[in-house]
Amino acid sequence: MSSTDAARLRRFYVERLEPAARRLRERGVEFFPLGPDPSAKTWYVAPPTGPDFSSLDDEAACGEALREAWTSQGYPELAELVPELMAIARELEVVEEETADISPFVYVMY
Repeated sequence: MSSTDAARLRRFYVERLEPAARRLRERGVEFFPLGPDPSAKTWYVAPPTGPDFSSLDDEAACGEALREAWTSQGYPELAELVPELMAIARELEVVEEETADISPFVYVMY
């Protein structure tokens, strides 16, 4: 990652993500409990199921699905970040050159 990329990410974090997180905290939203729930009968909680993004191969569809998911979950603060997140993802995408060589990390069976 270049220093320009790092600076862009830092700016996004400070100017957009931190304020969104602050607004979420002010509303009482907690994504990860910071301690045990004394009123709970058990420590186990079934993991929540969310949208499946694995089948999305189009950038626009992925962004729209993410925006819809956060909006439906009641996180408009995050939903408004989607266009910038998708732009950053596009900028940071690593496109590897295709070659006929097989990666040394792949075991080939003949």
